[in-house]
Amino acid sequence: MLTYTKQTYNIKAKKPYLFIGSKIRGAFGYALKEEVCINPSFECKGCFAAKECLFYKLYEMQNTTHPYRLDFKLHSKKYKFSLLLFGELQKHKETMYKAMINALRNYKEVTFKEKRKKLKIKNTPLVVKIEFLTPLRIKKNNRFAVDDIDLLDILLSIHRRSAALQGKKLEKLHIDKSYKTVSKHLYFQDLTRRSNKQNTKMNLGGLMGEMVVSDIDKKIYELLKTGEIIGVGKSTVFGLGKIKIEEIA
Repeated sequence: MLTYTKQTYNIKAKKPYLFIGSKIRGAFGYALKEEVCINPSFECKGCFAAKECLFYKLYEMQNTTHPYRLDFKLHSKKYKFSLLLFGELQKHKETMYKAMINALRNYKEVTFKEKRKKLKIKNTPLVVKIEFLTPLRIKKNNRFAVDDIDLLDILLSIHRRSAALQGKKLEKLHIDKSYKTVSKHLYFQDLTRRSNKQNTKMNLGGLMGEMVVSDIDKKIYELLKTGEIIGVGKSTVFGLGKIKIEEIA
């Protein structure tokens, strides 16, 4: 069963704006590089230590599933967020903590809590509501979905991400398709961020809203609860793809 470490940072300051994911990840990246880099040139390209470098693995390595994500409330008035660590990255939790505290050094009051957690499934409800709390970016027919998505798309995304984070072989997902979509209210939330590295604006918009699904089985429910922890879709490291599962019946 999935285990992870949750580091929560609470800042006694006004939340700067709606989406804080880009700001936090950017500041954390600079601080992490300062913490771990042993290259006198401070350059990643051609670095002799790249293969063993934590910063390189989390920020520079391409075509990989990064074993962490930011978690925060989009419309919260509090400047509070969590950093969720998965797999082998949990062995570096002290380094992650030191880097994050350094990234937040301009704030006078920062409180910190850390918990080692494990996904636990007790009962399987028949009906659930899935809330998309931050923009969900999932590709459908080779394009990011902008108006609609199916439960199966969500489950496949969670399945692939879960296997990668736990270091398991990706096996074909078999889902009982007798489930029913009772209601669906989705909308596209536009969102952009400035990438200093690429010197351009990046689109992080995605689907938000909710859907109610009935006649689900244990496998579907376990995947959805896993998705609550690891996130769904693309750019979860920024805090995208945050979902909440509510038991209806």
